[in-house]
Amino acid sequence: MPETSLTAEARSATGEEATRIAEICVSSYQAAYQELLPPGYIERTVAEYFGEARVTRQVRAALPGWFGYQVAEEGGRLVGVSGGGLTAPGVGELHLIYLDPRERGRGLGTLLLDRVTEMIRSSGGTQMWVSVFLGDAAGIGFYRSRGFQPMETVQAPLSRTDDHIRSLRMRRLLN
Repeated sequence: MPETSLTAEARSATGEEATRIAEICVSSYQAAYQELLPPGYIERTVAEYFGEARVTRQVRAALPGWFGYQVAEEGGRLVGVSGGGLTAPGVGELHLIYLDPRERGRGLGTLLLDRVTEMIRSSGGTQMWVSVFLGDAAGIGFYRSRGFQPMETVQAPLSRTDDHIRSLRMRRLLN
């Protein structure tokens, strides 16, 4: 069987891509967490973070806290999205990586993680953080295999007292 190689490239998004970015974020979020999170939480998160108007406003960078959306493009179409920035001098945060659900397992997540990592590093970052839902074994495994270590658990953004959703904060040091 011939080996397939990843031909996608990571780059900064353009304003014209906001609709597709929102589609990827929504479909990926729903597919990844449908068995893990309550439907109400998924609906709140999608409405708060991935509406087309908000995505459109956030395509471009707002330095240093947001580097703008980064995308993986392959064959002329967007197949993944990431974003991050600095939360303090020397401290970076990966805010999101979402892939078209049909494109998982091909190395696109690593491509996008590497893109944001290099942006954090080139902005003076010496450490990088990410939040992963407790119980998200695939997400935790992905980040652990790339050098992130569990540090603490926190209440997830948009979690209410009736749903008790927790996130694992993970960190890796950047050389």
